Amino acid sequence: MVSSQSLSDRSLTQALRQVVERGFGLEDLQPALAERNPGLPVACLDPRLIPIPLLVSPQSWAPQDSGIDEKALLQAHPDLIGATTLVSSGRLTQIVHGEACLYADLPPIHLQAYLDGLRPAAKKELQRQKACALEHLATLGWKRFRHRRALGKDLDRYQPEPDAAIQTAHSPNNPLPLVLVVLQTEPRPANNAASTLDSNTTDGNTVGWNHIIHGHLDDLNSVWSALPSSSEALVSFCHCDDRLAPQAPLLLSRAAEASHKAELFSSDETLQWSADPTQPPGNRQNHVSALPWRLLTRGCIGGLVTLRLSRLRQLDLPNRRLCLHNLILDLSLQVSAQRHTCEHLSQALLSRKITTNPAVPEVASPKDRLVFSAAQCQESLSICRERGAHFLTTGGVITAHPKWSGCHQVHWTPPENTFVSILIPFRDSAALTKVCVESIRRCAGDIPFELILIDNGSTSTDTLTWLNHQRVLSDVTVLRLDCDFNYAQIHNFARPYCQGTHLLLLNNDIEVRSENILQKLLDPFAVSHTVAVGARLRYPNNSIQHHGVVLIKGERRCVLEPGKHLSELNTIDMFTPLGVQEEWIAATAACLMLRTADFDQIGGFDEQLAVVFNDVDLCLRLRQLEGSVVVTPFVDIIHHESVSRGKDQSGEALARHQRESGYLRHKHAGLFETGDPLFSHNIHPHSNRFQPKDPAPQSSGRVKPQQISHWKQRGWKPNNKKPLIVMAHFDPTNRLRPDLLKLLESYAQFGDVVLVSASPGLRWHWNTLRKLKRCCRAILIRRNEGYDFGSWMAALHSLKRDIDNIDQLILTNDSFWGPITPLDDLFQRLKASSADVIGLTDDQMYAPHLQSAFLAFRKPVIQSDAFQSFWNQLESWPRKRDLIKKYEVGLPVCLQKAGFKTESLYTKHANGNILHTAWKELIEAKNFPFLKVSLLRDNPMHQEIDAWEQVISERNPVLAAQIRSQLQQPKS
Repeated sequence: MVSSQSLSDRSLTQALRQVVERGFGLEDLQPALAERNPGLPVACLDPRLIPIPLLVSPQSWAPQDSGIDEKALLQAHPDLIGATTLVSSGRLTQIVHGEACLYADLPPIHLQAYLDGLRPAAKKELQRQKACALEHLATLGWKRFRHRRALGKDLDRYQPEPDAAIQTAHSPNNPLPLVLVVLQTEPRPANNAASTLDSNTTDGNTVGWNHIIHGHLDDLNSVWSALPSSSEALVSFCHCDDRLAPQAPLLLSRAAEASHKAELFSSDETLQWSADPTQPPGNRQNHVSALPWRLLTRGCIGGLVTLRLSRLRQLDLPNRRLCLHNLILDLSLQVSAQRHTCEHLSQALLSRKITTNPAVPEVASPKDRLVFSAAQCQESLSICRERGAHFLTTGGVITAHPKWSGCHQVHWTPPENTFVSILIPFRDSAALTKVCVESIRRCAGDIPFELILIDNGSTSTDTLTWLNHQRVLSDVTVLRLDCDFNYAQIHNFARPYCQGTHLLLLNNDIEVRSENILQKLLDPFAVSHTVAVGARLRYPNNSIQHHGVVLIKGERRCVLEPGKHLSELNTIDMFTPLGVQEEWIAATAACLMLRTADFDQIGGFDEQLAVVFNDVDLCLRLRQLEGSVVVTPFVDIIHHESVSRGKDQSGEALARHQRESGYLRHKHAGLFETGDPLFSHNIHPHSNRFQPKDPAPQSSGRVKPQQISHWKQRGWKPNNKKPLIVMAHFDPTNRLRPDLLKLLESYAQFGDVVLVSASPGLRWHWNTLRKLKRCCRAILIRRNEGYDFGSWMAALHSLKRDIDNIDQLILTNDSFWGPITPLDDLFQRLKASSADVIGLTDDQMYAPHLQSAFLAFRKPVIQSDAFQSFWNQLESWPRKRDLIKKYEVGLPVCLQKAGFKTESLYTKHANGNILHTAWKELIEAKNFPFLKVSLLRDNPMHQEIDAWEQVISERNPVLAAQIRSQLQQPKS
């Protein structure tokens, strides 16, 4: 500890600068800083947050010295006597903690979270200027925000892109009457009953509504009596300070027409985050349909909430409520208890003034956490206890959240016969498993349990000795299963030995630090439809390892783990789903509690998923019992993840990961097609912090043929006797690989070959062209635009007069070495197929599709509007990823939707780059005639390829020699 008297201003300044540079050492200086700054809490005494001159000499520091704009500061805080009272008034503490904004046009944010979320360019600015968070926010950060330049991951969300879905609304066919109830919280004058106004008399905020009822939350009976007599209407609720999207009536009418069974509708919303009414709303709240679990724990229903009047009349309508949030919570819980359908509109139909219309945002600043009064919180809790009783089992209770206003948690007193079987699989790693077991014994609490230790083939003396000690314990069962690691099989094997009413699946690299851990994992079973409970898990560095699983639609990855790797507590606290007992679609089985009867009912684990996604599949099947999977944050558990098994980043492990990912996608294809119902599709699919999606990519325009030269064999026209085979070629050196001539000659035995080269310089290679003309019917040379799809489009454009004459079109490219074996087998398979669209391999990634390196189309497809429209609308995209989504995935998916049958000849339900991960099996077991060039040239997935030469030489020694020669050349 260092006292204030022992450090000069200069020494303290130098020491604080070292703290900023090194990132540690602050704890030793804080006593001295506290002596100098009695008006600031210890948590604020950080040179990374507030200026060093303030920390060293608070009496002589002025806000202007650190770049704070005095005029903007006082405009935002008119109650300050002057800028010099920023510290003494306590306002600086509020700004640091995110409970107040710095300027009116800057959102409030905890300065630790501000630093944690800075974009790279902004972070470089801060480091270059050697500024603290407050200084940067007050100057360069303010400038960035005002000019809508990238600033921080958690501040940029306050400047959302326009809602494209709102701008493209279409009128419904049979719109229902629309009633808007506008409520306020101020006391109602004695003679002022709820009033109904004609929509024509209201401002633009309420245009489009048939009836508008103005009322007060302290006299809701007047509102209910003012509702129209007809039951065929939609009733929407908003606060008098809210703003409505002009298209809200139209979109609600369309939703009600499309979803006849839905009784309640909600929407996304934005927040009016600034006291300055000229500031546009932001921090879009991306919700989903109302869910009982989320209603109970965080009142999660937002935006413009609308009920069918016929349903509203059947509810127990309260006479008064202290805030609109509590009224909506009350009505929503009643609708959910009656098991009626709720629908969600993903457009932001409402902009909320959260200071007068409080709510619990999905993403909240610390200031947003302060909007509820104590009375409103108590009313919310009472509503959840009364209306939520329907969802609770015997022994279940609801209490206030320990930290957040308006949120709750559930507790459960389980029956006396509750008994937990804790299953821990392992192989060797005695020290790791011992830590796990000892932590359970230390932290289990009063719930009785047994340990089922499952030895998966341990050989080390330490492990076997330790197991001998465990065997003699009365609450331990030691099992042994000698097999390759298969997580699912191991647990299914152990299940008959379990005596518990509940199973706790636990990895041996788990270390429990919470007291009464079994009770905390059982608490969510207070809600009767809970089927599994997971836990927040942390890495040893305290960052989040797991807090729930999201299924991802239409991307390379199939799951997302929100919160993963976040370590800054003030950042984590912004995200409401990470701070409550939250329902997710799945949770990791590294720590997962479930009822034994439910495990048995679904047949345990699927043993096809040996290593990964077996827990996701288990949860998805548990949810089919109409149950909820919940993750609790109220635990302290360390997960030394994959210490024993390692990561699936390359080689066979990565190949297996892709296989099991594909199996999961295929098994639950319906979910992957529609997307995770518990996670907004407006949230970025790769963000661990609930960031909004990026704007849709913009194409750079239609792809043009870009034809430079064209040669066609005299007298040749495409006909129905042979397939038309179009090969796309590109080489940055404007050359043709020697093996491609042989491949083209092989293709020419089965069809009419057209080569389209996007290498303009090829036209000067006369000798190559002369050889090509022997095996090609036509050669088209063009500028490179649109990748292979641009080349195929150019060929189809060039041959459009004759395209109707062919029975089969084959589009392929130069990404293969081949043929490894004669192509007779391939073309026999093509001939035998009854499909309309045929590929060599398929892929579940993004969406189930045929890979585009070789695609065959029958005549009905070629002549279809869907096929023609696809090529006529081909656009150029800046990123290859976008082209893959739009075209490689988009073409077969488009044709499937048009009613055409697709088939993959060599794979079924593959996932990822099967031509890399299963190259050897494809060639040896399925007579696949090609080898992917990128596999040997780049091997991006680090697959085992040492045997390639032997495999190819046995079948085609000439090709093997050509490949060997090409690999010895430098990469283009």
